[in-house]
Amino acid sequence: MKRSYLFIFVVLLASSLSLAQVQIEDELYSSVVGIEGKTHQGRCEFIKNQLHALGVGYVAAPFNHIVVNKKDTTMTKGENIIVRVGAGTKRIVVGAHYDAFGESPGANDNGSGVAVLLSLIKQLQDTVWNYSVDFCFFDLEEAGLLGSDYYITQFVIPQRHIAMINLDIEGTGEEVYVGPVGSNSQNIMRYVHEAAKQTGFPFFESAEFPASDQVSFEKSNLQDIAVSIVPKGDAERLSKYVRNGYKADSIDTPKVLGVMHTFEDRSRLVSPASLKMSYEFTKTLLMLLNESGR
Repeated sequence: MKRSYLFIFVVLLASSLSLAQVQIEDELYSSVVGIEGKTHQGRCEFIKNQLHALGVGYVAAPFNHIVVNKKDTTMTKGENIIVRVGAGTKRIVVGAHYDAFGESPGANDNGSGVAVLLSLIKQLQDTVWNYSVDFCFFDLEEAGLLGSDYYITQFVIPQRHIAMINLDIEGTGEEVYVGPVGSNSQNIMRYVHEAAKQTGFPFFESAEFPASDQVSFEKSNLQDIAVSIVPKGDAERLSKYVRNGYKADSIDTPKVLGVMHTFEDRSRLVSPASLKMSYEFTKTLLMLLNESGR
């Protein structure tokens, strides 16, 4: 009789865990569907509405980018959205840009990063943080990394910075692509390697990584790393693409480039399983970093 009860318990536990995983995938994918195709302001409001629904407070950090030349002066307005948790004196930053390129629906670039960030915020609400953590939805990455630049100017104290994890292109493929590996990531890479070991996902690291908001931190000599989920083989192709000065090899072009910045960047091409990979890998990395502060 006891064996029967134990068997039933194990089955129920397995079913519960399986259901939880499906719920995470649905949650992630719903966020991508919710933000795709919206106007720039609509994408901003979508994030705020999601945070309101979660009962999570945030800081809206507007900025004005002014460019003066001989003929005229132009001003671009942007707004970062920051969810701050924890109370440690040192800080970890996890970021994803929410703006889309031109008229692209922006599902994978970068609704996928926004979706992962929202789920991390939701699922980690009861976490005891040993550091202060800023979950940042950066604006105007596509306009020259403006949002992350202004975040650093407004909020970063270099002596208190631990690491920045950037999420950009998280929704297609089955390979975790991490970079750029170098002097500005040497402290965080031990935790990246442990996260790769614990999750067991196919993993590729490189000194070459396409420019995104991590570059703003790199320019300021702050520890940073970027995480993407890409089709098998694309990590190596993208590394070569960057190494060649952002010139694609016509014979072996990265698959993600065929959709990025185009009207085809839609949720129907985004995989819930890929989103969950990004969520699990980033969550594991973030928890390892947090544990280092005990």
